[in-house]
Amino acid sequence: MKSSQRRLVWGTLTLTSAALASRGLGLLYRMLLARFLGAEGLGFFQMIFPLYVALVTLAVVGTPVAVSQMVAEGQAQTRALVRLAITLVLSVSIPLTLLVYLWARPLAMAIYHDSRFIPLLWAIAPALLAVAFSSVLRGYFIGLQKVEIPAASQVAEQLARVVIMYAILNVIGQQIPHAPLVAVILIPIGEGVSLIILAWAYWQRPASEELPGTSVPRLGDLLKLSLPVTFSRLLGSLVAVVEAILIPLRLQSSGLTRFASIQLFGKLTGMVLPLIFFPTALSLSLATNLVPVVAQSKAAHDVLTVRQHVQDSLGATALVGVPVTAILLIIGVQLDDLLFHTQVPTSVFIPLVSGGFFLYFDITLSGVLRGLGHTAIPFRNDLISSSVEVCLIWILASRPHQGAQGVAMALAIGFFLSFFLNLLATVRITGVHIMWTDLLVRPLVATIPAVIITGWWESWALHQGWDPMLRLLSGLVVAVVLYLAMWRLIGFSWRILS
Repeated sequence: MKSSQRRLVWGTLTLTSAALASRGLGLLYRMLLARFLGAEGLGFFQMIFPLYVALVTLAVVGTPVAVSQMVAEGQAQTRALVRLAITLVLSVSIPLTLLVYLWARPLAMAIYHDSRFIPLLWAIAPALLAVAFSSVLRGYFIGLQKVEIPAASQVAEQLARVVIMYAILNVIGQQIPHAPLVAVILIPIGEGVSLIILAWAYWQRPASEELPGTSVPRLGDLLKLSLPVTFSRLLGSLVAVVEAILIPLRLQSSGLTRFASIQLFGKLTGMVLPLIFFPTALSLSLATNLVPVVAQSKAAHDVLTVRQHVQDSLGATALVGVPVTAILLIIGVQLDDLLFHTQVPTSVFIPLVSGGFFLYFDITLSGVLRGLGHTAIPFRNDLISSSVEVCLIWILASRPHQGAQGVAMALAIGFFLSFFLNLLATVRITGVHIMWTDLLVRPLVATIPAVIITGWWESWALHQGWDPMLRLLSGLVVAVVLYLAMWRLIGFSWRILS
């Protein structure tokens, strides 16, 4: 295995482990939030959160990807690059924070038509400064492939929120006025914990270990890489804001009341989608690590290694994406009901799970394209797929008594279209021949017996009168063990795993 492949494997495993821990804590946090806020309160939280993500996207100006790529290429002086990036994000985040404070009322009334969102906007404003600093330091450590530091900060951020929310529920109780405001205040608290860890690690790093670089970093070079990423993520955030406004409105057109529409929106985005997005821990970790690794191979003009990275990363995505999708299709509704008590119908859940399968690969492909320096391509493809998605929500979400199914179908089609466009771009740029048969058939062969035996286990446990949670969790353990055993039996040979 080449050193670049070893770094990709180690970095991906480290970030994936941290991401899985963070996602696990995130699911626990969602369960606590659901208890704390109720369906309507969670709906308010989910309506403000996309706006927060949009503001964060503006505040960080795409610096994590740009800094990690420039550090990995080894040409720019790293400390000077960090100072330049911090200057850039502060020049944007400070005015943005002041703008949110001063314009909270007009923003709340213009976007949500509800004055109850004003204190929520005040609460998220401090997080913008913390995220701005953290983004630069996170990109710096990822570029050096010291991924354990951003991984630790990611877990600590979620852990802080879980501990505080658990303490609120078990010490103070659920009867707290302005509960959504309390939940939103935990956002800057978590970001502050993450920043403390990253800043401490940065200042503890000896200057002698820095990559010397051969040139002074220039703002133009930084912006060339960061702006397309910013536009792409800002587009995703703005689409989420539009959906947070549009979906409840169109659901009302389907026959639901405003209260029921906000409740359903909170269930879909705050309870169902987090479960489906759980496997993206691997894809996001791969995408993060692919940026510096692919950038190094590109700088060395090593086309064959770039193609191998594409094949290996898609193979690793399939190893997780195929069995997870199969399990969610079969027992996902039960799992979601046990965790969140959502009672979302299968006709809504299945389209979202199917679309999530393509999302896992789409995230990996976006990382490849950004590592190759084509950061504008994912933005263009996101723009196309998001436009189609919003149009479909407008059309399908207002169908009488079928609005929720229409929303699910629109989201699933958007996930697939983005994946398809990024796949075409990756093949065109790299010339890679993706062996889909090897990537998908063998994980599917390993998945089928695991799913069948897990079904038998569930029936046996039900006959024995086991508790539903114990029955479901034990079934998941059986499925994982059997799937890993099938790996061994049929023999996977991707070099990323060798």
